[in-house]
Amino acid sequence: MAARRAHELGARTWRLAGQLRGGMTGLRVPIAAGLAPIGSVAFSASFSRLPHSLSRVKARSVPLAAQQSWYRSGWRGQEAGSGGRRVWGLVFAFGGAYGVYETLKYSLGEQQAEELKVSEGGLQLTLYQYKTCPFCSKVRTFLDYHQLPYQIVEVNPVLRKEIKFSSYRKVPILIANADSHLQMNDSSVIISAVKTFLVSRKKNLEEVVSYYPAITVTNDKGKESVEYQNKYWLMLDEQETKRLYESKESQKEEMKWRRWADDWLVHLISPNVYRTPGEALASFDYIVREGNFGSVEGFFAKYVGATAMFFIGKRLKIRHNLQDDVRQDLYEAANTWVAAVGKNRKFLGGAQPNLADLAVYGVLRVMEDLQSFDDMMANSKIKPWYQRMTKAIEEHPNAQ
Repeated sequence: MAARRAHELGARTWRLAGQLRGGMTGLRVPIAAGLAPIGSVAFSASFSRLPHSLSRVKARSVPLAAQQSWYRSGWRGQEAGSGGRRVWGLVFAFGGAYGVYETLKYSLGEQQAEELKVSEGGLQLTLYQYKTCPFCSKVRTFLDYHQLPYQIVEVNPVLRKEIKFSSYRKVPILIANADSHLQMNDSSVIISAVKTFLVSRKKNLEEVVSYYPAITVTNDKGKESVEYQNKYWLMLDEQETKRLYESKESQKEEMKWRRWADDWLVHLISPNVYRTPGEALASFDYIVREGNFGSVEGFFAKYVGATAMFFIGKRLKIRHNLQDDVRQDLYEAANTWVAAVGKNRKFLGGAQPNLADLAVYGVLRVMEDLQSFDDMMANSKIKPWYQRMTKAIEEHPNAQ
């Protein structure tokens, strides 16, 4: 690449030199559309537009024989005398300066492009989601905080035609067009893989995703499900790990609370937002309004879905051994999290949120504008931390 660029700059400089010499001897050289003189009066104006003029000369190529004729005329007209040497000095000075200018411009342009690529992680991301899904909200929170541009495809929860390309029929799904069309499943795997890619520039994303293999497991009732190994680990070497974490304890702490968000906190959402028929109806009104439903689907989803989820919420309460008043479990979870952060830290990650902060915030964010969220803010100690998180994400800090 560097050799090819040097060759191009050399060729452009010599073409320019020939044109300048031709101009100084009164020759007419092709610039823009037709033959335009570069003479004593027009020279300063033409000089200021030389890079642009050169691009147009390149677009309208001149026969090689004609170029050689112009160049030979220029050489012979200035072979003798001090005037010729002065002209040659000007030619070489300008040619050298122009070459340096182009080289610096090219190098700076490459550097800026590389910085832009790194700042965005070198990724083109598309997130397939349900907006009100807590797992999808976790991924959005992570991407927003790390300033990674992404497109959203809202999936129809009934037909799911938007993800018919995938054998994995759940959301979120993140498609990354980095080096290839790469699909990532499971919210925690997505977050761990992309974070690893951002921190460790030595690995491409496809290699990173291979560190999180999917395995099929069978539970006590004989039902099969897909699990992902290592999904709370960042696949970093020792130096990268030390750069990201203050200590091994802080790394383990982050993993512990990321798992807690998936294994406990997320299971408190449905029983709370569908706690009563009125709350269930309000929740489905929000789901239909924000989701990808047709008019008929939306009507049935709102009323039939709200009724169904009211009863499913009761079953979930039993399955997860929740209290009769599920709000108490929500308040206790919020206070447990606040106690883990502690009084001397703004976030679990210290001065800036870590992956556990982002996971907890992402899960809780889906309840905003619902009664369960307002009750949690009023009856637990989580509000200051939640407000700090909102501000940190909105301000888009330089997060690594």
